[in-house]
Formats: sequence, structure tokens, C-alpha cells
Amino acid sequence: MTNSIGSQTAAYRQGLVLGLTMAEIMLLLVFCLLIAVGVALANERARLDATVLRLQSVESAATIAAADKAIAEPIKRNSRLAELVHRAAASGSQREVDQFWRHLVESDDIVSGMERQGIERASLKEQSNALAKLQQMLRNGIDPDKAAKGAALASAIDESAAANAAATLTPQQVIALIEKGLSSGSSTSGSGGHNWPPIINLSEAAGYYFAVGSADLTADFAWELRTVVVERLLAIAESFDVDVIEVIGHTDEQAVGPRPSNLDRNLPAVTSGQTDAAVLQWSDNAGLGLARALAVVKVLSTDARLKNFRILPLSAAQLIGTDGRLTRWDGQGDVRERRRIEIRTRKST
Repeated sequence: MTNSIGSQTAAYRQGLVLGLTMAEIMLLLVFCLLIAVGVALANERARLDATVLRLQSVESAATIAAADKAIAEPIKRNSRLAELVHRAAASGSQREVDQFWRHLVESDDIVSGMERQGIERASLKEQSNALAKLQQMLRNGIDPDKAAKGAALASAIDESAAANAAATLTPQQVIALIEKGLSSGSSTSGSGGHNWPPIINLSEAAGYYFAVGSADLTADFAWELRTVVVERLLAIAESFDVDVIEVIGHTDEQAVGPRPSNLDRNLPAVTSGQTDAAVLQWSDNAGLGLARALAVVKVLSTDARLKNFRILPLSAAQLIGTDGRLTRWDGQGDVRERRRIEIRTRKST
């Protein structure tokens, strides 16, 4: 029995290596291979992450460079602005640089606010001397309303004097001239029938414009029409005694693609309210400007506060620039400021 057990033990030990069976050795080898593969994958992942980080840094640098170029190009084209930027940067003071840019932003906000009040940017530049005189008058305590009345009175007297140069004015004629001048200038404080009420200009300068080739109103644009614009129209009507609202649609100089127009067929239904303006299709900028005006007219005409007004849609197409002058036909292309709406008011009689 002892000899039999010993022979079996010897036979078993013949299949061992370092006390491990062949199956256990194979499992160890597979485990070692898995560890090696895991280490190799971890190294590859680290290299991949490093490569991604480098690509992101390169993209960020390219984006910053593009933004700097976009900012630098307008500065290069404007010598005055380039000089101011160079002077601010050369000072070496971060405070002066911040103050310089703050002045630029504040100036743009002031100009944009005046444009929303109906004052064109070109008028601010061309009539700067008149604005300076007006400011001096205010500093000296002169009432602008009284100054306007005085100017109207002087104009009436000059007009009458030119027509009656050879005649001697009687006291009654002088009194009549004074009354005419006062009535001409009284429109600033009440409903005196002034012939030139302000123009409401809704353009990109105020954040409201149309997409290329579109007459659709954005939600913000429609909200502005129902609130701010209607209130301004009511205030203008009270001050200038007007009852006609003219909505003028403008476009830029981009040509409208060739397609058939259905304005002649669908305008009666749209203007009478039977059909929505979205069905309109135009073949040129004149039709596009009219469709934009109709979209605004639809919003204004649904407001009960304007029920006593006559609201008329008009189209200026691409004929009038933002400076109020005839288009120069210089092919400006995509110009958001020109895709705008102007609202004018007048008396029906």
C-alpha cells in the first residue's frame, strides 16, 4: 500500500513547475498579458488626451486670432479710431484703456438712443453745429419752445415782408403776423397741426431688422410694435394732430431671385384681412419692401388704440439709404441696416 501511494505521488509531481500545474501557469501567463495590454492602452489614451489638448489650444488660438483680425480690420480702415486705440495702448495704463472703450460704448448707446427717437446718424454729423448752439441755449436758460416760436415768427415776418416790400405794414398787419408766427410755433406744446412730425425708424441700429429675402417679423420686433411703437405713435398724434400712419418697407441692394409674383392676385385679400400676408410672393425688391410694410401694418391695425388712424403700406425698395439719400448703387450686398421699416405720420387734409 505504501509503495502504491508513493508511486502515485511521484507521478503527480512530474506535472508541476515550481509547485504549479500547467493550467495554473497558463492562467498566470494570460493575466500578465492582460496587464501588459492594459498598460499599453493607458499609454495610448494618455497620448490621445495630450493630442486633443494640443488641438484645442490650437483651435482656441486660431479663434482668438480671427476675432482679433475682425476687430482690427475696422480699426485699420478708420484712421481716427486706430490713432485713439494706439494712444490708449501706448499709455500702458489699463485704466485708461478701459475708460477709452467705455467712452466708445457709451457714445454708441447715445447715438442709438437718438436714432430710436427719429434722429438720423447722418443728421447728427451734419448738424453738429446746430446741436452745439441748442446746448448753449439750454445752458443760458433759453426755452427751446420759445426759440421755435421766435423762429416761426421771424420766418412769417420775412415772408410777408418779401411779398410786400413796397408796402408799409399797418399795426393790424403786424399783429396778424405775430399771431401767425405764434400759431406756427405752438405745435410743440399741443395739437397745432405741425407739418413735420418725427419719423420712427426701426432698423438694425435699434436691433430690429428682416432676414435676407424675408418679410417675417421676429417675436421681439412684433412686441416692440405693439408696445413702444404704438405708444410713440399716440404721443406724436397728440402733439402734431395727425391721423395718417405711413409704413415704408426698405430692402438692401441684393437682387431677388427669379420667381413668379402673386402680389396682383393676393393683395386684395391680404389688405382686407381675409388672408394672411405669408401667402405673398414677390419677384423684386419693390414687392419685398411692400410685403414687409404689410407685415407691420397688420400688427398695427389690430391695435384698438389706432382704430381712428388710416394706416397705409408703402415700399421704397432699395432706393433710399439709411442716410435718407438716394441709393448710390455701389452694390453693398448684405446690409442689415437697410432692411428696415420707417413709420411716418401726417394729416389726411
